[in-house]
Amino acid sequence: MNTRLSDLKAAIEARHPRLFRRLTWLRDRMAPYYAEPELRLLPALCARGEAAYDIGANSGIYTFWLCRVAARVTAFEPNPKLAALLKDKFGPLIADGRLSVEGCALSDGDGSIVLHVPQSSALASVEAGAVGAHGQAVDAVTVPRVTLDRFQAGRVDGGPVGFLKIDVEGHEAAVIGGGLGLIERHRPNLLIEAEDRHNPGALAKLRAMLDPLGYRGYFVLSGRLCDLDDFDPVRHQSRTALNAAGTHREKGRIYINNFIFVARDGVADRLRAILGETGLGETGRRA
Repeated sequence: MNTRLSDLKAAIEARHPRLFRRLTWLRDRMAPYYAEPELRLLPALCARGEAAYDIGANSGIYTFWLCRVAARVTAFEPNPKLAALLKDKFGPLIADGRLSVEGCALSDGDGSIVLHVPQSSALASVEAGAVGAHGQAVDAVTVPRVTLDRFQAGRVDGGPVGFLKIDVEGHEAAVIGGGLGLIERHRPNLLIEAEDRHNPGALAKLRAMLDPLGYRGYFVLSGRLCDLDDFDPVRHQSRTALNAAGTHREKGRIYINNFIFVARDGVADRLRAILGETGLGETGRRA
């Protein structure tokens, strides 16, 4: 998507919310084929009978698909406008108890925090530096924040959590830091967006917390599951591969920002089966 189309999307979102909601339904259905190939992996990442958390749900691409594979889904979205959109859009799923929408930011502390919302709401973040770098006008909104561990402690269902998707524009290490208790107990599969442009050293920070818990990291490149040790930020995460707004990868370019962390046996093999490959990474060694 070029910058002009990104601006059009932002204008529709701001001025025509009902039309934007309808367009997101179409976008959700098509996303596995053009935008988020990791959506195809959700059947292997979401354990049957367990809950899934969509942390940084935005307008609901992952929420849409998670509700088709997970026993229960909780969508966390701190942007009040997008949280309202999710509640309206997924009303029937909320009514039957399969989905809940939490209008708060997950972090490493409780209380409140400032959410920085640029024109392109997909880039909203509690990390001011992650937003300002895109050169867009930014609104500041104070929102509630809570740690994942405290949220989980207040749950009445008490069921196992099998999957966390985290897309929080540079705040992912804080989300993990506030949820280490849950992660140690449930060992959920993780899909985390991490980018050095939002938070320098983001991937190293995640590995420092997750490696000691027995997690192994992967990424998908050219239809293959690659070991995280093969990731090269210069080659695989160059800012020049994105459009001017920083919202989309340019056609024909490589930009890897989604990383899979698993600690459960057999998950990597199930991922390879969905991808239809034998598990050889980019370098030719088994991932």
